[in-house]
Amino acid sequence: MSSEPSTPSSISSNEEVITRTMGDVIKNYDTEELIDYLRRKDLKLKESHFEILREQEIAGLAFLEFTEKRFRDLGLPIGPAISLVKFIEEIKKQKLRGFSTYKTIEELKVVLTKYKVNGEDITNIKQFNPVFEEIDDSDELFNHSMEHILLVLNNIETMTDANEATRCEFISCILHTSIAIVRRLTGEEEIYLALQKDVSGEESSGRVDYAIKTLETLVCILEGKPRNVKIGYLQNIKQLEEAYNMNKKKTEC
Repeated sequence: MSSEPSTPSSISSNEEVITRTMGDVIKNYDTEELIDYLRRKDLKLKESHFEILREQEIAGLAFLEFTEKRFRDLGLPIGPAISLVKFIEEIKKQKLRGFSTYKTIEELKVVLTKYKVNGEDITNIKQFNPVFEEIDDSDELFNHSMEHILLVLNNIETMTDANEATRCEFISCILHTSIAIVRRLTGEEEIYLALQKDVSGEESSGRVDYAIKTLETLVCILEGKPRNVKIGYLQNIKQLEEAYNMNKKKTEC
């Protein structure tokens, strides 16, 4: 299995055209979400400046329409007012990146370093300790899954260099069976599989092949990734980051 990065020409046909901007994200922020976002952008604003936005209940949609005069009318000094207007101009143009555009080893290094993983060695990523649940060989759902996998294997011409669509044939079967078994074991009926789920956060946006979710929360994300394992990890980490941001926003609402 090759671990070299794919060339742009080899994956460009899979890239989504992302039209969402950071402005599209911010317009849905309430006042506290907006303030939290501005804090993280190191705009040299003081607590008194945030307090003005809070007292006037300035949420994302209104914030995007502000001019220097409006900020000044609120009582902001000219320096912060100019900084915020420039920032608004930038985020209205700032397009979110598609997940598939993360495709270089250098970007992988940056992301791994962010999470305190050295270099580009994905084997250093801390793994989950899975909890195993024994399933009897006579389990109806398990046998149904195995029968379906064998049926697919018999119908597919070859598994050599299997493309994403081929891999998804097997992933889908395993996921449907797994969710049905989890529902039975836990008694939790509100667990669902969402296909081609839109995931969008503060840096990236796009669709993921599969998302396991409850009514409000994304539980996990799965992809039928190309054979380039390192780049697959990079893209999946970015997807998980944005899924976390989506869950966090819903929890805080």
